[in-house]
Amino acid sequence: MPVLTARGIVKRFPGVVANDGVDLDVTRGEVHTILGENGAGKSTLAAVLCGLYRPDEGEVRIDGERVTLHSPRDGLARGIGMVHQHFRLVDRFTVAENVALGDESQPVVLDTSRLEREVAGLGERFGLPIRPRARVSDLSVGERQRVEIVKTLYRGAEVLLLDEPTAVLTPHEVDALFSTVRAMCAAGKAVVFISHKLGEVMEVSDRITVMRDGRVTGDVRAADTDRREQTDEQAMAKALETFETRLGKELLAPMIEEMARESGQTAGPSSEASSLGTDGPWSGSPAEPRGVRGPWG
Repeated sequence: MPVLTARGIVKRFPGVVANDGVDLDVTRGEVHTILGENGAGKSTLAAVLCGLYRPDEGEVRIDGERVTLHSPRDGLARGIGMVHQHFRLVDRFTVAENVALGDESQPVVLDTSRLEREVAGLGERFGLPIRPRARVSDLSVGERQRVEIVKTLYRGAEVLLLDEPTAVLTPHEVDALFSTVRAMCAAGKAVVFISHKLGEVMEVSDRITVMRDGRVTGDVRAADTDRREQTDEQAMAKALETFETRLGKELLAPMIEEMARESGQTAGPSSEASSLGTDGPWSGSPAEPRGVRGPWG
């Protein structure tokens, strides 16, 4: 049974349907990526799943039980936690104090020594080296993200929603994050990884759900795409041929160029990207915008 299920999720904002009948099944022990361009509705769906937004239609189930989440606190109480792109930490507090902030289970007089030991132990368990006594204002961006993840784990999250987590990280930090994600899944947790970077998605994912214009356009197991350990142009084109058969050429066209860039290649007139054609909503010159980023993200 999936630990987290969404059925027929609809979320509207003025003038925009951010999610339009979205279905999703998340299983323990798996990295389930939601992949799509900016504006596809990925972050909105995650916000619904963690209780930040209430869906206008549809239902969310946790371990098969239909739930109504009124806030992220409700989500955490049910084991669903989200790490946002923009961190929600208090700079002048220490790492341990930020982890405890808002946790109603903490005593009135905080046992700082115990808390610091617990925070350090949790970080060590999942490959998240942090300094419990350090002030957040002294931390790098990557360290702050680790604090956010540890904070979510400390609250008992069994499903972690990571919203574009690699956007602010160096390549070394991305590798460390992927190790942490695998460690969490090995411990029986589920990770929902939200991204628009196809190369990273193929490296870390077990299952991929693709969204476009607020709808799910495909769902596939990453292993079935035969894209791992392939970096040269010929192997990349072969892998993408399989992937596009499942998910549709129109969606993948803007992603192929990005994969080529990440592999140190350039997509030219004879490339696979050209072979997909330029008709449809993703056509246009590189200088033309492909979408508008908004609160429905």
